[in-house]
Amino acid sequence: MRKNRSILFTLPLLATFLVTSCVVYHPHNVDIPLLHQRGQLQLDASASLSAPLFAAPAVNATASYAPFNHVGVQAAASFTSPHYYYFQGAAGTWFTSGNFVVEGYLGYGHGRSLIDSTESSINRNYQIDGNYNLYFGQINLGLADLADGHIDMGLGLKGGYLTPNFKQTEYLAEGLSQETSSYADPSFLIQPQLMFRFGFSKLKFSFNLGYTYLTQWAFDNNYFNYDRLSFSVGVNYRF
Repeated sequence: MRKNRSILFTLPLLATFLVTSCVVYHPHNVDIPLLHQRGQLQLDASASLSAPLFAAPAVNATASYAPFNHVGVQAAASFTSPHYYYFQGAAGTWFTSGNFVVEGYLGYGHGRSLIDSTESSINRNYQIDGNYNLYFGQINLGLADLADGHIDMGLGLKGGYLTPNFKQTEYLAEGLSQETSSYADPSFLIQPQLMFRFGFSKLKFSFNLGYTYLTQWAFDNNYFNYDRLSFSVGVNYRF
C-alpha cells in the first residue's frame, strides 16, 4: 500500500517537471517517409519526449509528397505551446531498387521558444525568449513495404547550420532591477535518426528515435539548454 501511495505521489511531480522544465531546443523527429512512387502522399502524426533535460512534450506532424518521379517535397511542424514551436520545409529527390529507398533533401527550419519560470528557493522569476533558424540537408536510407507492405524501416542523417537568438531576463524579487543575458552563437548540427513502422499497407504505427549534437552549444548551458535524445510514437498514413 505504501509503495502504491509513493507511485501516486511521484507521477504528478514527474508530469509537472516535464511540463515546466526549461529547455529552449530539443531534437525534432521529422518523419522519414521513404517515398518510392510518383503521386505518393504520406502523413505522419506523433507525440515526442526528449532527454536528458526533459523538454516539455511535443506533438508533431509531417506531410511528404512525390509530385513526379524522383522528386519529393516535405513540410513538418512540432508544437508544444503557442510560444514553443518549430516548422520546416524541404525538397529533394528519391531513388529505389526493389524495396531499398534512398532520399536526399535540402531545407530550412524555424523555431521559437518562450519560457517563464519561477525559482522559489531564491525568490526570482526569469523569462527566456528567442528563436532559431536551421539550414540543413538530410539523407535517408531504408527498406519500404517489407512483409507484403506491413513494415518500413529507415535511417536518416541530418546535417545543418543552426543560428539561435535567445534572450534571458531575470527579475529580482523587489521588482526594481533586472539582469539580462543572451545567446546567439551559431552551431553546426548533426542529427542521426532511426525509424520503424508496422501495421497495414496504408496505415502504420510509427516509432522514431533521434539524437542531436550541436558543435558549439553545450547542452547544459545554464538557461540556454538543449536536449539531445528524442523519442516519438505516432501513426502514419499513406494515400
